[in-house]
Amino acid sequence: MEFKRSNHNRARGFTLVEMMVAVAVGCLLLAALATIYVFSLRSFAAMANYSDLNQKSRYASDIVSRDIRCADKVVSATPTPAAATQVELEPADASGNIIYKYDDVAGTLTKIKNAQTNVLLSGVSSLSFTLYQRPFPMTTPYDGNGNESFPPASLVTDAKLVAFQWSCSRRLIGSLNNSEDLEAAMVELRNK
Repeated sequence: MEFKRSNHNRARGFTLVEMMVAVAVGCLLLAALATIYVFSLRSFAAMANYSDLNQKSRYASDIVSRDIRCADKVVSATPTPAAATQVELEPADASGNIIYKYDDVAGTLTKIKNAQTNVLLSGVSSLSFTLYQRPFPMTTPYDGNGNESFPPASLVTDAKLVAFQWSCSRRLIGSLNNSEDLEAAMVELRNK
């Protein structure tokens, strides 16, 4: 049996140019993967932030709506342009008045009942309460577009409907992305 010597040129490995091209292509692929990964993380964080903000805003809306529905009457209300917009409700069970207060400096919506303060929502950029009365006669007037139209309540004691609207926003840390949520409702005082 005869052994032949192999060609030394075929077993040498990569040349310097081949190695540099391979490293450059590998770096480009890693940079593309890193960009996709970072974009995915930011998108996931933005969606989680929006979901959390929306959940808290809807929870606050449910609490405010429930208390308005169960109230006997509106005791007081401050005008919208005031620094601390608030509405005070007298519940049907006489367990103590409920005050919903908006602090535009802190950006919070607070519920106060029996000297207990509960911050329902933070990150509120604008909030307004509007009082409406029941139309007289008892038929509901409609505007020219077929939408219900209720006259604003001139006195707090005339209020039959309480409308609220707020806008919340939250910024992700280290990002220009904002999550925003808008809630609006018109709720009838059922006990009045």
